[in-house]
Amino acid sequence: MVPGLEKTIRVVVVDDHTLFAEGTVSLLSSESYISVVGTAKNGRDCLKLVKTEHPDVVLLDINLPDFSGTDLIEKIKVLASNVKIIMLTGQSPEGYVDASLNKGANGFLLKDCSKSEMTAAILQVSSSSGQYYFSQNMAPYLRSVIVGEETGTNTSESKRFSLTPKELEIIELIAQGLRNREIAAALEIKNRTVDFHVGNILSKLGAKSRLEAVLIYTKDNGLGDKIS
Repeated sequence: MVPGLEKTIRVVVVDDHTLFAEGTVSLLSSESYISVVGTAKNGRDCLKLVKTEHPDVVLLDINLPDFSGTDLIEKIKVLASNVKIIMLTGQSPEGYVDASLNKGANGFLLKDCSKSEMTAAILQVSSSSGQYYFSQNMAPYLRSVIVGEETGTNTSESKRFSLTPKELEIIELIAQGLRNREIAAALEIKNRTVDFHVGNILSKLGAKSRLEAVLIYTKDNGLGDKIS
């Protein structure tokens, strides 16, 4: 069990590609703190599982035979308002992100993500702090939609330490001990915007945690000058 985790996270996998769904179940079944309580190949079966199995997290494919995953979000939320939904996509998410988030999605994963990233996403969205999760490989598609601001940075060309001015501002607040929600309030931006920036910070610094990111940031005396 993960430290601080009070119960097993119940997960439903919704995807019409049998091989992907079975592979996902196999990967997640090796984690003691995750229990896959059902799989569905379409939206109708997904809603039945949500109603009967009461999952904490739904891994939801964007494209299903009978429903658009985006349209299914609202139907899931009607049955279980507290369930967390992570959208899965094997294609460019452009055109889906804004609508999905507005309808209540809590994150996005590319289908070629690693097991560690998938489990990290499940842990993050199911946490009591209600964080969002966005696959780092999706940054080129998500920046303008999630952040809603011009940073003047070409994400695909970002180097390890090329933190944007906003990211530097956020890591300074992290170093002061503020949590994501507190940072969002302090900067008057959305929680998911902070989550997105923190994800970028960890990726650029090669850190696995906020604490490690702060240690790397404070240790590198020249980091302040390396603003993209």
